[in-house]
Amino acid sequence: MELNLNRIKIRLKKGENYCLLGPNGAGKTTLIRCILGLLKSEGSIHVLGYEMPYDHDKIMSKIGYMPQNLSLYMDLSVKESLHFFGKIFGMRNRQERIEAVNNLLNIFLLSKWRTTKVENLSGGMKRRLSLACTLVHDPELIILDEPTVGVDPMLRINFWNHFKELNERGATIITTTHVMDEAEKSRLIGFMRDGKLIAEGTYYELRRKVPEKRKLIVKVSMENTEKLKEELSKEFGFKTYSESYKINVFYNDDSILDEIIAVIRNKTKIHSIQTVEPSLEDTFIFFSARNNEGGTLK
Repeated sequence: MELNLNRIKIRLKKGENYCLLGPNGAGKTTLIRCILGLLKSEGSIHVLGYEMPYDHDKIMSKIGYMPQNLSLYMDLSVKESLHFFGKIFGMRNRQERIEAVNNLLNIFLLSKWRTTKVENLSGGMKRRLSLACTLVHDPELIILDEPTVGVDPMLRINFWNHFKELNERGATIITTTHVMDEAEKSRLIGFMRDGKLIAEGTYYELRRKVPEKRKLIVKVSMENTEKLKEELSKEFGFKTYSESYKINVFYNDDSILDEIIAVIRNKTKIHSIQTVEPSLEDTFIFFSARNNEGGTLK
């Protein structure tokens, strides 16, 4: 079942690096499928000058798409898979295809397994191969839907480093993720929730729209901090979030810290105190709350 999208408007320049960030079920994959012409939309979608889904067949040789669920053929070898997808995407020149395949085998450290069938690869290797197959025809637009799901930390880093290199060489890249630190690697970030694009901009543009510039993190002995959160919110009027053994208070003026800490210390033992800038996750929570309240997010 596809989630209904609600008045989403995205306009990207060629060579942009854009990430759709949101929890599972936010509508990221549905939006990607509309962009690719795999789903019909009531709105207007133009990709690389073509109207989707009507010009789907004309444009697919210019797009590289890596879905969440791997679309590989288990009975093909690694090398055969790359050649197969190269042909599918219009690479008719055999020599050019051979060069592209050998290059990707080296980049993704798959040369040793070139004759291995896909069914015998580990999950991480299948992810590597899937990404290589997405890129074999050197696409202008690269769309990667949760590309690092299920991969180890080092492979995640390698993937994102390669995405950066492709973008620097001129490719337009759209990724989706629910992982905050991955989203920070893209120049533009779009927050998605409940089928809506609730905010969009660079990391610093999004941060500037949040009124509170500092965050106090206090670890305490109390497991249930909900009542303490309510007291702090009532006393100071600040946004306050409770977690098990932790209180987060968003504020602007350091001069108020002693008063906040005194209230907390009166209720429970304090184990540690830290002040930081709000994270991307905090920023996402802010915009989500504004959206739930019916606020205007621009």
